[in-house]
Amino acid sequence: MNDIVERAFRAYEHVHEIDAVQLAVSRDKISQYVDTLMSAGQRDPHQLTEFACAYLKELHQGPDPRYSGC
Repeated sequence: MNDIVERAFRAYEHVHEIDAVQLAVSRDKISQYVDTLMSAGQRDPHQLTEFACAYLKELHQGPDPRYSGC
């Protein structure tokens, strides 16, 4: 799981800057999120990394305004 979290952060940091405080808070949230996905049966590391990147983006940039959330 740590590899997935690290890959997600590296991918996100290529595009956006994260300070140390955001990094610590985000790392805990992303780890919990990936753990939840894995406990629900998701096992593909590439897909888990994509989900983690999307969640990280939403944490820092807010939800995508193109979608209503319905």
